[in-house]
Amino acid sequence: MITLNAIAHLKTKQYSLFILLVFTFINTYSQEGTLSKNELFSIPTEKVAVASGYSFKIAADSKENIAFNACSRQIVFIFDTKGNQIDSLKVPTDKCLRAMEYDENDNLLIMDNDETKIFRYNSQTKKLETLVYNKPEDWYSLLNHYYKSFEIPTIPTFYSNNDYLQDFYFTRFNYSYNLYLNYKNGFIYQAHYNFIKKINNHKSYANLKRENYWFSDNVTPKSKLLLINDEQKSVVYYDRFYNLIYENFITNKLVVNAALETNSEPARFDYCTNIKQDKIFGISGFNKKNIIISSWKFSENP
Repeated sequence: MITLNAIAHLKTKQYSLFILLVFTFINTYSQEGTLSKNELFSIPTEKVAVASGYSFKIAADSKENIAFNACSRQIVFIFDTKGNQIDSLKVPTDKCLRAMEYDENDNLLIMDNDETKIFRYNSQTKKLETLVYNKPEDWYSLLNHYYKSFEIPTIPTFYSNNDYLQDFYFTRFNYSYNLYLNYKNGFIYQAHYNFIKKINNHKSYANLKRENYWFSDNVTPKSKLLLINDEQKSVVYYDRFYNLIYENFITNKLVVNAALETNSEPARFDYCTNIKQDKIFGISGFNKKNIIISSWKFSENP
């Protein structure tokens, strides 16, 4: 026989479970777009110290080893996730690096600031190659087989007038791209003025429909796309104030995740992801003693 006390106890448990479910739902919903930060290690600033003019580049391979460069030195340092320096290489250029990224085979690709050369470093053989860089498509074709088999010249480009560009954005080419390859579906995305284009063809830019354009007041050709969830139509990119911006193009939810510590010294910072595309790596702090390297991922999957 079920007693009144047993019934009351059962109702209390049901009520408690209901409250827990509601709280979990609210908490999960409120976390959409919120990134949690994990400080990985710090690099002594004296390792790259100069009087001024800091500009950093960062790239991560599939094992989450991190390549780091400061414009003050023509050396790329490579660290594991615990901060142990496992390799380094001298880049044969006397200027800053314009881009640095790992290809799909974990070779480090490095572009010189004058856009005349691309260097490819094999961390296994310790071999550094100098490759041809004649047009903007060359960089993408070296990154992975998706770009290599795609007819990149079919994608509309951004045309540049160097008379009106800041020195930092100067390019020797009269056009450029801002492309992102989603390894999860093999599609290419392009950041444009006030929208992102999903190129839903694996060979060429063709037959784009309205649903392939994700409109935003915040995206520009200088926005670096870092993570894309195609099913959710959500994107993480960073802006010129080095915030990691989450934007959901279905719900129009916008979340600004501050990446830098408030007392960081002024510099040009960089953020990246790797072939897994499940977290972001970058600089979260910079002062007279340390450069702090961190990673970011979603608190809850959006």
